[in-house]
Amino acid sequence: MPLSKDTMSQLMALTLGKREYLSPELKSLYRNAGGTHILALSGMHLGIVYGMCRILINRIFYTKYKWFGVIFALMLIWSFALLTGCPMSLIRAAVMASLLITLQATGRNRNILDILSLSVSIIVMTDPAAAFDIGFQLSCAAMLGIILIANPEITDYVRNEGSIKFLVSAIWISFAAQLATAPLCIWYFHSLALYSTLTSLFAIPITTAIIYCSIGIYLGWEFMIPVVEFLIHLENTLMESVSALPYSYITF
Repeated sequence: MPLSKDTMSQLMALTLGKREYLSPELKSLYRNAGGTHILALSGMHLGIVYGMCRILINRIFYTKYKWFGVIFALMLIWSFALLTGCPMSLIRAAVMASLLITLQATGRNRNILDILSLSVSIIVMTDPAAAFDIGFQLSCAAMLGIILIANPEITDYVRNEGSIKFLVSAIWISFAAQLATAPLCIWYFHSLALYSTLTSLFAIPITTAIIYCSIGIYLGWEFMIPVVEFLIHLENTLMESVSALPYSYITF
């Protein structure tokens, strides 16, 4: 059972960043619902891909063969970046992840703000034009917002250690990223999606499931096709619900 044309185009956008095959209606739907970042490859997508092998990599890190784990992790990160055409937003995430993994292996202190600054410096020195790339600017702003605004001390006030605290943390991180990127969205696109935080709460876990299941499709497991079809339909339906909310998308 082959994938439908619409599903295949959306699957390519979610996994490989190929958005040119998406219909204008679908792009508009995600834009109005504040889900455009789901279709743009970024650190979220890299984290999902890296997460598939994280257990294996972490096991190797705590043995005498840890540098084999480092090499494997770096190969995985940069293979995915090359496979997707190296968009600047993903390059930022790949450089940061590479530095974090290397520092972890050497046992050195990891200050995430310093790593972000070093990553941006490396990228801009290598390719000065990257500083003017909108995707790169949005990616850096979102990361900076998460670092500076989504302070873990805020969620420490939530005494529940289970799902409630996890939900509060997820909302706070999404809100921090939206708040930090809002000025750039207004400046470049003269618009703002107000419910981007709400959209991220369901879009990120569903997209994670889609990416994991899509690997099975790429391997020829046809039983994954209806699963992916359902997940994409569910995500689009929820996007429609959010975009129908009052003042979901404001233009300036």
